[in-house]
Amino acid sequence: MNAKQAQKFALSYLQATQCHIIEKSPNHVTVKLSPEADRALTGRPYYWSFVDRTGSEPETMTYRWNFHAPGEEEPSAGAASTHADLFQPNPAVPGPQAAPLQHNGVRVIQDDVYFGSRRLAQLFDSIKQAGRCVTLFAEPTRGPGNPLSSQPYTAWLGANFKVGYECDMKREELYGVGISLATGVIEERFLARLRETRLTPRLPSNVHLLRNGLSLRKAMSQLESALERKIKQSDFRWAEEAEERRLDELERVDQYYKPMIERSATNEQREAITARYEQRAHEIDWQYRPRVTLSVINCGIFHLPGIE
Repeated sequence: MNAKQAQKFALSYLQATQCHIIEKSPNHVTVKLSPEADRALTGRPYYWSFVDRTGSEPETMTYRWNFHAPGEEEPSAGAASTHADLFQPNPAVPGPQAAPLQHNGVRVIQDDVYFGSRRLAQLFDSIKQAGRCVTLFAEPTRGPGNPLSSQPYTAWLGANFKVGYECDMKREELYGVGISLATGVIEERFLARLRETRLTPRLPSNVHLLRNGLSLRKAMSQLESALERKIKQSDFRWAEEAEERRLDELERVDQYYKPMIERSATNEQREAITARYEQRAHEIDWQYRPRVTLSVINCGIFHLPGIE
């Protein structure tokens, strides 16, 4: 992820959480966080518990995010300098990193947002937590239509699965699949379909939702079963090779420890060596034994036009 991609992601996050952007340039943005973003990013649980208890008006924090790694020269310093007169450094806080500025008497905290930075990782975690389960609607096509007509929408359960093929090496595959809650039809390329669809969290006008024929629990069970059948058709030669390596490593461990156990002079030495032998054998078994793991990254209910 380069600087432009990190900037685009950060600005999308600010827009999605309804933050107030004070000013921005090609290299940075100054923003007053919304309550939702402040709760997720600032690490002030005691303050927000006080606000929740008292019902007082929250005062969110203001940040200036620079979209370049420390030590790198800003691509166009002139654009950023046009807003330099808006901010005055706070002399009470030394140091170039996260040095507070002042804007209209409000403390502004500087932070660098680039791939690998703590702040960008925090944005990823916030998105991951907030997006584990969503409900979205497809936007109807724009154009002339009968204002009295109503378009049917079918609910789909979409889920992103991560399949891990693990031994002493690891490979992961992602699957975005969906199932119609009305008919039970499973679409393996559901994620690609969503990428081509404009989605909104609000129910569009002139739309009615069809009744579901499947419960969420049963629909998820069918998705997992379909994915398990697909996984069973994979090439498992990697597992056979991993099992051979596991047996070879266990044989080496046996050849090393068993003579030592037999030559032990005392029971204490024998017990100590046996404990190390069993621990090492357990580590080898865990490291090399082939296994397949399946986990859900996130999921959602997507209402799409049509009867499917």
